[in-house]
Amino acid sequence: MSTDWDVAVVGAGTAGLAAARVAAERGLRVVAYERMSPGGQLVNLTVLHDHPGGTGPELVSALTAAAEGAGVRLSCAEVTRVHPGTPARLETADGEVAAGAVVIAAGLSAGRLGLPGEEALVGRGISTCAGCDGPLFRGRPVAVVGDDEWTAEEALELAGYASAVTVLVPGEPRWSAARAARLAADERVEVVTGAAVTALRGEGVLSGVVVRTADGERELAVAGVFPFVNRRGPEGLVAGLAADADGRLVPEDGVLVAGDARAGAEQSLTAAEADGRAAGEAAVAALAAGAGSLRVVDPTYGVLPEDDAGPVEATGSTATWRDVALFTNSKPNATELLRGLGARLQAHWELPELGFAAKDSASVPADPDQIDWLSQRFKMVLVAVGD
Repeated sequence: MSTDWDVAVVGAGTAGLAAARVAAERGLRVVAYERMSPGGQLVNLTVLHDHPGGTGPELVSALTAAAEGAGVRLSCAEVTRVHPGTPARLETADGEVAAGAVVIAAGLSAGRLGLPGEEALVGRGISTCAGCDGPLFRGRPVAVVGDDEWTAEEALELAGYASAVTVLVPGEPRWSAARAARLAADERVEVVTGAAVTALRGEGVLSGVVVRTADGERELAVAGVFPFVNRRGPEGLVAGLAADADGRLVPEDGVLVAGDARAGAEQSLTAAEADGRAAGEAAVAALAAGAGSLRVVDPTYGVLPEDDAGPVEATGSTATWRDVALFTNSKPNATELLRGLGARLQAHWELPELGFAAKDSASVPADPDQIDWLSQRFKMVLVAVGD
């Protein structure tokens, strides 16, 4: 199986960065794709109430540094389609790439009300980021539309800027009791259940919304509306993969999905991070299961024929002979032995590439940069030493 990457992660938010780091720490070649910049919607959060990571940008910085430190390559190329298989194929803005395993951690789309004239008012009163646009509504009334944890958190953040925050819940709230208590304790926040926004008011700039409740319709004068309804998962991104009613993907047939993009996922940072780690471990296990076994031979007596002693299983290893490098301490007999072994391996397994490196002198320590190169480029390094 020829691949550009061992693991490709689509989405570099909390779940995606966690999955990528775990796989890279196991020695795999990992790329994480994010169309804009790492962090996803996490970069828009100021205070994190369900994660000990400080602010959103601080957590993004820590997750990104950990992933890159483990060897993850970050790419801003947009992934437009994923085709499962062995290997999987990804259509990206930079061309098609192949990967041994793919983790989908693309999160959810921005919220939308689905009303006429809505798109023209985006950025002119309609926003989906309290951390970004909250200060623009300082001292003015706003409305937040939704029923989940994200809705409640954005409403609480907006309460620090706006004169009043009306939370319009289409049905009944789905947020936690702890968030419900915080909303109730803030005198600037009002929660209205069974409320549907039926129309937008304003010419060029939002001036209000029409709200329908069990008591009838009324107009609510607000300077801003923050919709968190109709946030969709990445339905259609993976060819042939089923999705739930909200467009969130249902993992199956070896396709790994992590974070908010996964059907049934809990919407919290801690849950997303744990989900990402689990997906990374699953990717490692999947590649290990498909890696086959390694045959150990004694170069003194030549390569054993296929019908001779059976292969020796390399428990827990994901190495293939295409990813083998040779390293010697520069002693002549060790170098000769290793080059002979390498030549036999390359001929027997028809390897297109076989890495080779040696210390400048047997009496000096190995160059750390050289060791780093070997560990990052190759999955297995055969070492020979001699006196």
